[in-house]
Amino acid sequence: MAWLVVIALVASSIAFSGCVQTEQAEKETATTTPPEKVEYKIKMTTGSPTGTYYIALTSIASVVSKYNPEIYATAIPGGGSAANARGVGSGKVPISLSTSMVAYFAYTGTGTFEGEKYPKLRAMAPAHPLIVSFIVKADSDMKTIYDLKGKRVAIGEAGSGDAVAAEVILKEAGIWDDIIKVNVGDPESWNMVKLGTVDAAIHHTSLPNPNLYEESMNTPIRLLEIPDELANKITEKYPYFSKYLGKKGSYNGMDSDVKVLAAPVILITNQDVPEDLVYKFTKTYWEHFDEIKKSAPFLESVNRDNPMAGISIPLHPGAYRYWVETGVKVPENLKP
Repeated sequence: MAWLVVIALVASSIAFSGCVQTEQAEKETATTTPPEKVEYKIKMTTGSPTGTYYIALTSIASVVSKYNPEIYATAIPGGGSAANARGVGSGKVPISLSTSMVAYFAYTGTGTFEGEKYPKLRAMAPAHPLIVSFIVKADSDMKTIYDLKGKRVAIGEAGSGDAVAAEVILKEAGIWDDIIKVNVGDPESWNMVKLGTVDAAIHHTSLPNPNLYEESMNTPIRLLEIPDELANKITEKYPYFSKYLGKKGSYNGMDSDVKVLAAPVILITNQDVPEDLVYKFTKTYWEHFDEIKKSAPFLESVNRDNPMAGISIPLHPGAYRYWVETGVKVPENLKP
């Protein structure tokens, strides 16, 4: 896969990615002109424009570009975790976000990626956990995930991380074949819950999601409980999930704490992306984290004390170099 990079002080070019563009190509397509001394120009796919992936990577891109004049990074809407893992794993996208679970499935060709393997997928750093359950109107009769049986459920766009998480959880609950599946993601799925065209929609985002919280001020909502016996079954089989207690008041209409799941998100890249780019990107992300989270406050939940926690695939050499320099102990299974 050809990846194009232009080194600012060298006349020749080096191939490494179609998503890291030459300066001339970028000038032809960009709506704003990037800095002149740019060595790496990257476009990162995210999720829906209202989702946390888009908000997080937009903030990260801005700060990384600010402190590295040789890097011009932008975030564009995308299909979410599964689509991002495919894009990065195939070399079409240089850097993105995915849940650790989806990244592992894509890297190993297992689970929902059975027969579809992306061995060049690599990890860079941890991001925020996604809180996983299903939203319903606050006045719904449904209380637990088992009550979804026979209901119309928006499970996310086909191929998205939402859809992967919904399938895993509903299959483990034994009701995957007993729901009416609607392949729609947010914000359309939220509106469908509001209108009653679906009974529930997957919640695979931060808690609270700021846009969904705003929606809840007009239509009160709450999360369905994932009972302990199901949560234990899922976390034992899929160690990328953990049990989580959603706090009362997270949304208007959520009048009590509720047992749900959490899934860590990680920054991902391809092993063919230049080590220098990944090193600088990782270093800037981590060392200017407080500035990044001003525009993406949900990143506050990132595990700053143990950055390797929840990472399920090997690190890129550039990221590995940064973490070793900072004194982070990298487990053997994560070393390049």
